[in-house]
Amino acid sequence: MVDFDFGGGAAIFHGMSDPGPNPLIRLLLGGTAVGFALAAIFVAILWVWDVMGLASHAAYSGDAFLLLFILWFFNGLLFGAVQISYVVWTMGRGED
Repeated sequence: MVDFDFGGGAAIFHGMSDPGPNPLIRLLLGGTAVGFALAAIFVAILWVWDVMGLASHAAYSGDAFLLLFILWFFNGLLFGAVQISYVVWTMGRGED
């Protein structure tokens, strides 16, 4: 714990604790992390299974890493948004 003493002898912020990040921030970061992890798995499956000749066409291109990054990034945004939307949607439901 940090005590700030400005010469007056009274420490301010004494006894205050950090409650951690805001629950909404944790929700957004958690949903985003899950979305990008799922997107990495999804893009890896697309690449390994060579869906629609994606890997074989990209093998002859110099922009294969750009293609992988764009696929991963935008799928990560999509999957993260779906994850956050699902969590928010289920927050309002009570236990029946």
